[in-house]
Amino acid sequence: MSEPINDRIITFERYYDPMLAHIIRARLEDAGIPCFIADENTVSAHPFYNQAIGGIKIKIFEHDLERCREILAEDNELGE
Repeated sequence: MSEPINDRIITFERYYDPMLAHIIRARLEDAGIPCFIADENTVSAHPFYNQAIGGIKIKIFEHDLERCREILAEDNELGE
């Protein structure tokens, strides 16, 4: 009997730079991980809210968390 897949959506990372958030999102999607960006429109419309809402967030399924960490560890230069 296999374990059920956890389909809970979690925040993987938070970014204050929209371009970096899109680069990371694209990298995860290229690896076959479904994800999306949250709060980008709020930050775009009201840049002063960026710090208050915690930046732009990349959302993933919880069961993809370890794979996402592995992918970003491979691309160490993106985090710098």
